[in-house]
Amino acid sequence: MRSSRRSRFGPVTRFWSRAEFAALALVAMLAACDIPTELPEFENRWIVPAEETRFGVDELLPGDVTLASDGTAFIVDFDPITFAESLGVLCAACAASDGFTIPKPAFIGGFSSTLGFPPEVTAVDVVGGSVQLEIVNGFNFDPIRPASGVFGSMEITFTDEADGDVLGTLFIDGEDQAFAAGSTLTTSVVLGAASIEGGIETTIQLDSPTGDPVTIDASDEVSVDAIPVDVRVSSVGINVSGQNVDLDAVDLDLEDVDQDLIDRVISGSFVLDIVNPFAVAADFDLQISGPTIATIQKSASIGPDLESSVTITFTGDEIRSFLGEPNVVLTGGAVVDTGAGNIVVNPGQELILEAALDLVIRIGG
Repeated sequence: MRSSRRSRFGPVTRFWSRAEFAALALVAMLAACDIPTELPEFENRWIVPAEETRFGVDELLPGDVTLASDGTAFIVDFDPITFAESLGVLCAACAASDGFTIPKPAFIGGFSSTLGFPPEVTAVDVVGGSVQLEIVNGFNFDPIRPASGVFGSMEITFTDEADGDVLGTLFIDGEDQAFAAGSTLTTSVVLGAASIEGGIETTIQLDSPTGDPVTIDASDEVSVDAIPVDVRVSSVGINVSGQNVDLDAVDLDLEDVDQDLIDRVISGSFVLDIVNPFAVAADFDLQISGPTIATIQKSASIGPDLESSVTITFTGDEIRSFLGEPNVVLTGGAVVDTGAGNIVVNPGQELILEAALDLVIRIGG
């Protein structure tokens, strides 16, 4: 840009530098604007990690299923059973000869009962354990040694009631073991690995050959007490519909937050990153409480996805009420979706809630 003026020697032309032109433009703009008298305000977002909390698989287990001390299996507490069968049912010829003294008829007969699952258990993968048995011979003869030099047998078998898979068996040969009239045979059967879906069927099978003469009483019975001991399973199917679980208290450790910062909090939220290996939805009720604050109630829902994120929002007043306060804790619990149905759980599974406090802070002003 240039400007002109006259001198006594004639007109003179002057060229403006870029710096001079910029200075002139700045003066023009300042003249047209109001100059601020205080610092501007900004909103800044702060993320403050909190402690994570975990729901172990034991929170979902019914009372008759516990985690083994080594953490590698579950222990299922099956109720013991008592069952019996009469001579007249086991031996048709004996039933027809009731009250007569005759050579003891030969017979092969069996009877059974089921060790049922505890309530809410639907299936198990057995990896070990045993069943203790007390078998009382109420007959007036030995069914597996009915005469001198004559031997029968008794076989005890444990199977899956649903498909017949064998968990354990014990064969007692009369040549090796007597079972005298009125006696009690105590023994134990070791359980092997098997997937069980229908309870554990316990079967007693007697093979009794012809024996010495006896007076037949068809009402006499053989009775059995079966007591499962330390049945270990690698997984368990359970019905979790509508089940309640508790959240361990989480110390939010917010006591050292500076008051100047608290005063600048506009709003905030808890962001929960969730790892859910159980593939069920649940509704959470959460409480933030402490000795110096009014309890804040919040709710949240999670879906069945393995990984998800949930945001729980707070007003500025709510956030400011517990920041800087001592012994503030997050507690609560959850109710599993009533339509969740049956799930299979394994030792070591955990639902993980990793929380972070997301704050909007006013800066400046």
